[in-house]
Amino acid sequence: MGRISLEFATIQLTKADHIATLTLNRPDRANSVNQQMMLELNAALADVAQDDALRVLILTGAGNKAFCGGGDIADDKIYADWDMERMRKWVRKVVHGITEKLWNMPIPTIAAINGLAVGGGFDWPCACDIRIGCEKTRFMAAQVKTALVPDSGACYLLPRIVGTSKALEILYTGDWVDAEQALRIGLLSKVVPSADLQKEARALAERIAKSPPIVTRLVKQLVYKGLNSDLATNLDFTAAATAMTMFTKDHEEGVAAWLEKREPKYQGK
Repeated sequence: MGRISLEFATIQLTKADHIATLTLNRPDRANSVNQQMMLELNAALADVAQDDALRVLILTGAGNKAFCGGGDIADDKIYADWDMERMRKWVRKVVHGITEKLWNMPIPTIAAINGLAVGGGFDWPCACDIRIGCEKTRFMAAQVKTALVPDSGACYLLPRIVGTSKALEILYTGDWVDAEQALRIGLLSKVVPSADLQKEARALAERIAKSPPIVTRLVKQLVYKGLNSDLATNLDFTAAATAMTMFTKDHEEGVAAWLEKREPKYQGK
């Protein structure tokens, strides 16, 4: 597929070679999240999810200081005259819409965390499959610092990544988690020099995009469904997925390429 760029005010979405790159694009405000960004993220993620030509999504931030500095305090005045029910509906539909769209994204997702990741900027990478950081990467569940609960899914997502005890320590205290600690506890899978982060994320995305897309989508479903089901249920799904993939054109291509000692060219069929 050729390169496509979709224009938004607070984010950038580009598509090229079966890879979508979604960039939080308010570097002058540490890529902090305002209402417009939340609405645009929902729209962009919905677009990616329905695009059958895409095989991988990269989520990152513009600039070299922050992935996302959390909520934009300048937006607080907008909420001044809201009541509790209006706030609940906004959070559940719009704020949580981003988390759910990332979590339910049918294709593999990579978060390239290029600096500070605060508040929702901490939560959203946790909804991605793979997280890569650099020496500038630092996480903070900052909501506790202003007497708020983590509002974008961290209470569900973080324990599944680092375990309950460590997750609660992070969420109770709002302490910084630097790149070294994040790598040690499994919050990051890799730490690379900041100058190489985007290149590393792209290279990983390209490797995944070369895999058969039917298989990567099914493997993602098998893993995540397995987190909330018993072994027998997961094996039932695995049996169905195995039978389905045995009769695809991509399986035929994979076998032929293996025997012919060449790179396979998968079509998602």
